[in-house]
Amino acid sequence: MYEKLAGMTGTAATEAEEFHKIYKLEVVVIPTNLPMIRQDFPDLVYKDEDAKFKAVVREVERLYRERRPVLIGTVSIEKSEDLSNRLKRRGIPHQALNAKNHEKEAAIIAQAGRLGAVTVATNMAGRGVDIILGGNPAGRDPEDWQREHDEVIRLGGLHIIGTERHEARRIDNQLRGRAGRQGDPGSSRFYVSLEDDIMRRFGGERIRGLMNWAGMDEDTPIENRFVSRAIESAQVKVEGFNFDIRKHLVEYDDVINTQRTIIYGERRKILSGADIKANILSMVAEEIAAVVDRYTGGDYGEEEMQALLNEVKAIFPVPPGVNARLLAGMKPAEVQRRLTEAAEAVYEQKEKELGPENMRMLERLLMLRVIDSLWVEHLTEMEYMRQGVGLQAVAQQDPLVVYKRQGAAMFQELMDTIRSTVTRSIFNVSIRRQRAEHQPAVDMSKVTTGHGQSRPQAPARVRAAGRKVGRNDPCPCGSGKKYKYCCGR
Repeated sequence: MYEKLAGMTGTAATEAEEFHKIYKLEVVVIPTNLPMIRQDFPDLVYKDEDAKFKAVVREVERLYRERRPVLIGTVSIEKSEDLSNRLKRRGIPHQALNAKNHEKEAAIIAQAGRLGAVTVATNMAGRGVDIILGGNPAGRDPEDWQREHDEVIRLGGLHIIGTERHEARRIDNQLRGRAGRQGDPGSSRFYVSLEDDIMRRFGGERIRGLMNWAGMDEDTPIENRFVSRAIESAQVKVEGFNFDIRKHLVEYDDVINTQRTIIYGERRKILSGADIKANILSMVAEEIAAVVDRYTGGDYGEEEMQALLNEVKAIFPVPPGVNARLLAGMKPAEVQRRLTEAAEAVYEQKEKELGPENMRMLERLLMLRVIDSLWVEHLTEMEYMRQGVGLQAVAQQDPLVVYKRQGAAMFQELMDTIRSTVTRSIFNVSIRRQRAEHQPAVDMSKVTTGHGQSRPQAPARVRAAGRKVGRNDPCPCGSGKKYKYCCGR
């Protein structure tokens, strides 16, 4: 789609492998403009979530008394509201951001670096926003802002508190990155409990046993670089698992993308005004060849040729001179040639009646309508197959291989259905002018989808070209049903 693919983010280094394997992109780390002096303290690990939040409140209260700004990141809106209620009970003024009022919250986060500011937010808050120490200077007296700015720097800058580790290190790094920007001082620390999702999945019970063995109470945390590294190791495992999921997702999408390229290429050719008469006549010849093959595979006589003609009549009106007795005396190749020539003659006659310009319009409208409706159905069926193909692993088969194989077969069926629907409709539809808009419209109400169903298409009316349709005649829309059971209802 694009000639060049590139991007810039502050947290790409942790996803460098994924960028390379999926998008073939190399990650280049650009040094910071000024040295990073932020202090990232080791995680504090508590036995349960309640003890963890009590510790967070105590730390926030201490920093608030020092008038040092604090930004607290939570993993969900529910956790942010719980923490906000705890702070209210301790009488600590704060701002709670939970993505419910974007404009107001953008202004709040811009002032999160002021003296004594306490901000509780989800980890999405403030992403991409520079929190200026001392607050946003816009509209303030420069000297007052400078004094507050210097005081915040003296206190150590913005302090970041993370209330839980995420599955992805990238999200943790984004939260930490709110402090220590552009050479400013700052610090960060994560508070973790053994009840957090990441800890329950990786080693939480082992650490709990160690804390019980050491006789540690609920309010005593583990603070050790080794524990922080163990948590990061668990995050790497989860990231690898999620990467495999996304990689498989891309591989599955590649199948659809290949098919989409073919379909969209055909649509672009039609929309660009290309002459598709030769394409349609080729489809007609292929459809006739397929019908002839079905009835001439072995010995055949007048009975088989009559059945063949009955099916061919659903494609185009067969001239009176072509009958079962005549075809029964021909070889299969001659039968195919004779019917194809008859179809081309009828096509040329139809073009003379409508005029070349109207015929080209009819071809384009019909092709677009058939391709669009069948393509939507195909995408739905592919999605259904994709949802259930994982069960193939039970049969010791690679689901992706099965998906590719079945997807290719379904796409070939789609192309065959497009061919069959177009050829069984082109001879039986016409162009009519709408008085209000003076725009040509395809005069047909149903297009057979190839799955035994007919899809209404508005605005439309079926009209057999040049003759009246009897109630028991085959429907001119090409569905294969009698007119009274199809468009004649």
